[in-house]
Amino acid sequence: MKRVFLLLLLAGCERAPEPRITASTKQAACGQASDETVRIMRGLAPSCEGCHVSGTRGFFSSVSSFQNLIVSDPRMVVPGDPDASEFVRLLEGRGTGAFTQMPIGTKSYAQLFAEGAVTLPIADVRQWIVGLASQARDARPDATAPRITRVKAEQVQRALYQQLGLDYGDFFTNASDYGIPHAQPRSDDLYPFQPDDAYLSPRTSEPSERFHGLGGGSVVGQQKADLSIAPTFVLTLTQVSQRWCRLAYLKANNDALFPAGTTKATDATNVKATITRWFLHFHGTVATAADVDAMYASVWTPLSATSAEAGFVGLCSAFIRHPDWIFY
Repeated sequence: MKRVFLLLLLAGCERAPEPRITASTKQAACGQASDETVRIMRGLAPSCEGCHVSGTRGFFSSVSSFQNLIVSDPRMVVPGDPDASEFVRLLEGRGTGAFTQMPIGTKSYAQLFAEGAVTLPIADVRQWIVGLASQARDARPDATAPRITRVKAEQVQRALYQQLGLDYGDFFTNASDYGIPHAQPRSDDLYPFQPDDAYLSPRTSEPSERFHGLGGGSVVGQQKADLSIAPTFVLTLTQVSQRWCRLAYLKANNDALFPAGTTKATDATNVKATITRWFLHFHGTVATAADVDAMYASVWTPLSATSAEAGFVGLCSAFIRHPDWIFY
């Protein structure tokens, strides 16, 4: 799947003339996050990104978002003064705005930390703010940043069909009920999904329920499409990707994953060549050696101990579940 990038007419920080500006002040002027800012963001992310990874309040959608929407906003962070920073007050459960605490609910971040449910101490957040230099938000967009959109359920189906070498006939047969045509699932064990608005529409409810689990809407069912990264979406995509990757791996004469001239050999050289090819195939990116080695060590090595099939299916599914595939 190709990524869609936003072509910007405005230049990035490096293109703007900045005479007599040192590297450190340029970093602040351009709104770039420090290593400590990245550490703080990642430490807080498990508690915050559930609500703030997308939408109009996507503070944790990226490092640059956190830097520009939180760190560089004087309403949230006052460099050098954690007590005057609303960001700290929210984490401690004494916010002064519409929300008095984060995360919203019954317990603030400070209470969660006291119970051992989160690991980053608020003391670290305070010390980070104490050490912050004056911040300047960069109003100019990043010319290299991708335009991020979550794929729709229809796009999930279409992309998987194309990338895995599968099609309608692998999941459905045409049936008729009192002269009304229907799509009859071959087996629900294959995890088929299809919108109930489709022609031919599913004869049973499971395919359309799985489609809705992926955020698909329906005019017939009066169901609105959902483009959030909800738990149901993640669970459904995980199950579908694993089952469909296995189906593609076992499908006869299917060259989608292993084109002519490639093999399913399990030696390290061939597996890493496959991983390199799949980075381009699934994510539209040219992998670095570090990317390939990381995927080989974290996915292939443990799963291939069971079987070559488990290793290749696990790799395939990992590429599909990765944010570089879910978003484009």
